[in-house]
Amino acid sequence: MALDFQTPVPIVDGTTITREEFTEQYAKPQKPVVLRGLWKQYPAYTKWTMDFFRQTMGSIEVGLFGNRKEDLSKTLQVPNAVMRFDEYLNLIEREPTDLRLFLFPIFKHRPELLKDFDYPKITSGYIKVPFMFFGPPKSIVRMHQDIDMCNVYLTQFHGRKRVVLFAPDQSDLLYRLPFNVHSTVDVDNPDYEEYPGLKYVKGSSTILEHGDTLFMPSGYWHHIEYLEGGFGLSVRTLAHTLPMKVRGVYNLTIQRTTDNLMRKMNDKKWFEYKKSLARERAQKAMSRIGLQA
Repeated sequence: MALDFQTPVPIVDGTTITREEFTEQYAKPQKPVVLRGLWKQYPAYTKWTMDFFRQTMGSIEVGLFGNRKEDLSKTLQVPNAVMRFDEYLNLIEREPTDLRLFLFPIFKHRPELLKDFDYPKITSGYIKVPFMFFGPPKSIVRMHQDIDMCNVYLTQFHGRKRVVLFAPDQSDLLYRLPFNVHSTVDVDNPDYEEYPGLKYVKGSSTILEHGDTLFMPSGYWHHIEYLEGGFGLSVRTLAHTLPMKVRGVYNLTIQRTTDNLMRKMNDKKWFEYKKSLARERAQKAMSRIGLQA
């Protein structure tokens, strides 16, 4: 049985939707939406290509991350490989690999690229630290929440991505690991014996193409698959509600510090404890659903 995320994320014309419409229909109710063509107003829309980055910053060395299996509870911090940026771009166009480049602070290397775009007036409160993401076809970004609980505006510039989303109120049924923002669930191959709570979750999905901007509200779970080698850029705004803002601060300070400390003390035992607690929370969530039925 496939996991229920067949509901499509709504798509609207990002060149015509007003700030008021976006606020009332999507930002305030915290509903995902694809804003098609939102970035057409900026030079980056047509200027940023694989060849452009090869020519302007190909000699920069970048750290790359693969799909590690040794501990699904870890946030990847140490790269699997390092290579020249132009060599990496050639690689993801030429052959299969699981190496991805994420949270790439490209503007630290080339601050002049900031002139190629601005922050869309569709909203405000931007955290003006944009990041880029590069990946090869068929590579997977495992399901997670963003640790700071910000709203994310992910714009695709080259290649296509499939994005699966789940609302934050389904965290227990998705077996969120305590003191963490990850799940051990495999979205495309769900194990209902190991994770029976998955029978009760409902998500949505979309395929991002060139010029599409996906609004991912605060705390939304997302699983991303690169259908083709390509890249995108994310900008963020602060969480819409005070509880989510507080949660983001907690995640970045107390939660992350506690998790790192406990993993250093006894990594394997701590991971097993977190999985056990996640199962208990999922069981309680299923019991609540049973009482409401």
